[in-house]
Amino acid sequence: MIRARLFDADGSDREVPLEAGLADTIKERQLLWIDLLGRDPGDLQTVAAAAGIGDELRGRLGEERGRAQLTQYPDHIHLVLMAMEADGDNASDHAASLNATELDLVAGHNWVVTVHEGEMATLDRVGEAAHRDTQFGALDAAGFLASIVDETLTSYLGLAEAIEREIDRLDERALRTRPRDDILASIVKLRRRIGTIRRTLAPHRLAFAALARPEMELHEELGRPWPALTDRLDRTIDAIESLRDLLLGTYDIHMGRSAQQANEIMKRLTLLSAILLPAVVLAGVMGMNFKVGFFENADVFWLVVGVMAVFALSMFTAARWRGWL
Repeated sequence: MIRARLFDADGSDREVPLEAGLADTIKERQLLWIDLLGRDPGDLQTVAAAAGIGDELRGRLGEERGRAQLTQYPDHIHLVLMAMEADGDNASDHAASLNATELDLVAGHNWVVTVHEGEMATLDRVGEAAHRDTQFGALDAAGFLASIVDETLTSYLGLAEAIEREIDRLDERALRTRPRDDILASIVKLRRRIGTIRRTLAPHRLAFAALARPEMELHEELGRPWPALTDRLDRTIDAIESLRDLLLGTYDIHMGRSAQQANEIMKRLTLLSAILLPAVVLAGVMGMNFKVGFFENADVFWLVVGVMAVFALSMFTAARWRGWL
């Protein structure tokens, strides 16, 4: 499916039909956005004819690269982004899979082509912003490309915020954990999720660094991308990497809580041993095989049992008074 929209700062935005050489008819203060859903060769041929894209680039658009990169051509650039979104409403849910979608952007003089598989919430948000802004046509191709890149990075920040909320919930679970509550397994799953996001995002550094190189000055007709784009990427990567530190804090809380529970168990076992120790000693003494008349008196049995009970009760009372229980 192909969608072509013309943003006109001096008129009204409108859908336009695709025809060969359409990009050459775009005037100043106008911006053409061609969005191609899928990589059908026939559709690519139609888009290429409208935007003036060569056969070599058209072939590249027909194949997914699987990694962020930037390629420069004499009169346009080709930027590959890896956009990541989560299924469902909860981005931090372990059951919600992370979908990394390749987004190809080709920017020329006052026109931008986007190619991707399946619907993308990132582009939907860009489209909604364009509908609200009547001066969107005043943007040059580089400015519009920067808007798409910024919205892509925003989606990564959304994933980071969702995972941070999940880490907060894990902290609460770790503090009031139950014996059967497997916190450690949840920590491992969340760590894998963070690693997947970081491995997808980190390669964008090379592509974004290329946007700031001096040779980009040769594409003056495209405009200059937002200069803070690289800083925005670095802050996004830092936000993802900080999740690891937060998760390590959750692990420390879990291990500290586990150690505290183990100490509580050991304290109770030690106290139980201390309470039973006098009774064990008395039972051992009274069980000696010596011919003593004291042992032949049956009433002594109840006396010994009473002494055992007094000792146990005394130890228990002392433990409660000292706060050991």
